[in-house]
Amino acid sequence: MKANIKLSIAALALLATSIACHAQQPQPAPQPVQRAAGQSLTKEQQAALDKQDQDIAQVALAIVRLIDQNKAGEVWDQGSPIAKQIISRDDFVKKVAHDRAPLGAPGMRMPMGVKHYRYDGSGNLPAGSYTNILFDTQFSQASQSSREMVTFFLDSDKVWRFAGYSVR
Repeated sequence: MKANIKLSIAALALLATSIACHAQQPQPAPQPVQRAAGQSLTKEQQAALDKQDQDIAQVALAIVRLIDQNKAGEVWDQGSPIAKQIISRDDFVKKVAHDRAPLGAPGMRMPMGVKHYRYDGSGNLPAGSYTNILFDTQFSQASQSSREMVTFFLDSDKVWRFAGYSVR
């Protein structure tokens, strides 16, 4: 199960990075996932959602650590088919290296949370549910901390898969 989550998360982060790199049109604003008015989760449902978010965040951390080790190619190799259609392995590796090179080595990395979004498919992103895992990271050559984002997509088989990585 952990391997499936890792592969899924890796695919989602790849898609997010590649989409950001190759978008040619402005994207519509993502719609945060919201529950209908008056609808609330049971304690068990909330606990399951919290556990899922923790598991996805752990996979996202593993992905950024692979990228820290210059293993972006391995991250891409585990990516979703959708992500691989958007950006080639070589382009993904070059993009990650280009974005990370001026920042230096990563230092302190703080989790900033999990955000859930739904896209309607009207832009360059496929319609569906996305989860972004955010980290506030201090790099050795940067005067300010940077925001790293690993993105996952809920595939048709109900598995979260890695779709993209970005750093700003």
